[in-house]
Amino acid sequence: MDGVSFTYADVDDTIVAVCTAAGIAPRGIVRLSGPDAFEIARSVFATESDDALTRRRGFRCIAGNLEFDAHHRVPAQAYVFTQPHSYTRQDSVELHTVGAVPVLDMLVESCIRAGARPAHPGEFTARAYLSGALTLSAAEAVATTIHARTDAQLRSARRVMRGDLRETIVAWQDALADLLSLVVADIDFAEEPIDFISTEQLASKVSDLHARLRGLIESADSQSRFDVVPHVLLLGLPNAGKSTLLNALTGIDRAIASAVSGTTRDILAAPATLDGVEAMLLDSAGVDDSPDQVLVHARQRAKEEAGRVDFVCMTVDVSSPIDHEAVARLRSLTDAPTMLIGTKLDLVESDRDEILKMLSECGEQTVCLVSAATGEGMQELRTTLARQIVTQSGDAEHSAITLTTNQHVALATANDALQRCMDLTTTSDNLLDIAELVALELREALDSLALTTGTISTDDLLGRIFSSFCIGK
Repeated sequence: MDGVSFTYADVDDTIVAVCTAAGIAPRGIVRLSGPDAFEIARSVFATESDDALTRRRGFRCIAGNLEFDAHHRVPAQAYVFTQPHSYTRQDSVELHTVGAVPVLDMLVESCIRAGARPAHPGEFTARAYLSGALTLSAAEAVATTIHARTDAQLRSARRVMRGDLRETIVAWQDALADLLSLVVADIDFAEEPIDFISTEQLASKVSDLHARLRGLIESADSQSRFDVVPHVLLLGLPNAGKSTLLNALTGIDRAIASAVSGTTRDILAAPATLDGVEAMLLDSAGVDDSPDQVLVHARQRAKEEAGRVDFVCMTVDVSSPIDHEAVARLRSLTDAPTMLIGTKLDLVESDRDEILKMLSECGEQTVCLVSAATGEGMQELRTTLARQIVTQSGDAEHSAITLTTNQHVALATANDALQRCMDLTTTSDNLLDIAELVALELREALDSLALTTGTISTDDLLGRIFSSFCIGK
């Protein structure tokens, strides 16, 4: 592993690191793990009882102070975990104090002077894996959790940490091991009148495993769509209330809302959470036929964005006569799913049902009426938008599992080996003619799957996995 001089066999010393995010915060945490964790923590953490930290009882929170010298004392709490009932299955102490960077740096330096070693990236989780507290897939899920940018990624990582991926792959490993043993038995007892498995039976079982493995890979590929939150474009004629709507949905004054037509000249973006569903809302220039060159370029940007986004909300000012042809032109600008939003409802005295009927004649199945100024209809819009986004993504986001690069490569290698095995079964009706080649492919598939569960591993593989961690994890 680049820049790392330790080996994962060296886990018997005591390591220390800050395990909270960099920067100022109400609370900061410094973690110690190893045989001398209690004694080292005791050297800097003072309590009313001198032996409070060294009593062999875990799952305790002890109040005290960090005493760096006679002039520097900071309130703190020590959370004590005795082996094997800790994250690393070693004696561990977490020192919680104020999240001031100088205080945390002084605390780490004091622990190092007392005998601790600075932890390398991912070393706490590496020790948890090596001690058997975490499976390899769960350890990789910790890294995925650290780098998660959306709720979907976080839920996916939690499914892996829960063991969903490992359980699935272990079941496939068992099935492959059974098949491999039958093929090897056919080779070993070739002279005996015994058929352990026929070519047809082998082909059927391998085909089933191949389909399941391919399904997992495709599901994980679909999950990659959620690495970036869905983009929703507000598209409409000038002065249709798009900017006011953007501000109301996001809760921030991201766009300048003005009655002057053409105020928005560029694409404005702001994040929003719609009934628990994350989205990036985009406000574009109004689309009309103005010859103004600046507006021409702004409209071109809006049209280009309409071709890239995941969903389009076409906005129509219902306080003015509804132009069905204009709505049709807006719809022609995008292939993305759309809905229709009637804005400025507070300026309308007409019956709401009548307005809905007129908007429905534009051909859109989903229509909402809102007033961003008064808030009327806004909650219904949020709920409808969230439902539309989830519907477009399907159920994949709720069940798919994100694969790391190592896992994806290993599963793809296993998938290719199974495909070659299936191809071999079509070349001969007599399994003995192809048994050795089949056994070779099954073995490669089995070994590749084992890389994802940690049944077999190398220092190089572990280094690539844990190097993506931050210090203190």
